Amino acid sequence: MRQQSKESIIILFVVSALLLNYPFLDLFDRAWLPFGIPLLYLYLYLIWLVMIVLLVVIVERSEIRTPDSPTPPVENTPSVPMVAADRGNAGNGRSSDS
Repeated sequence: MRQQSKESIIILFVVSALLLNYPFLDLFDRAWLPFGIPLLYLYLYLIWLVMIVLLVVIVERSEIRTPDSPTPPVENTPSVPMVAADRGNAGNGRSSDS
């Protein structure tokens, strides 16, 4: 993990801790019910969802990816051996008399 992503995770933790403490929770502790859900519950779940999404984005961007080793070129040889078909009249049910 890169140093920048560690710093971003720490910043996300601090901001999340602030958003889930008294001053902000008191702002959303109202009797208003958007979509029939108490405003405080809606705020808590939205903050929780945003924290998870941001954490996933930070971790995905911080992975150090190594380039894949090049695969050897594939030759143009068939994987199934071809069977030589008999192209004569044998086996087709016709007689040569007609």
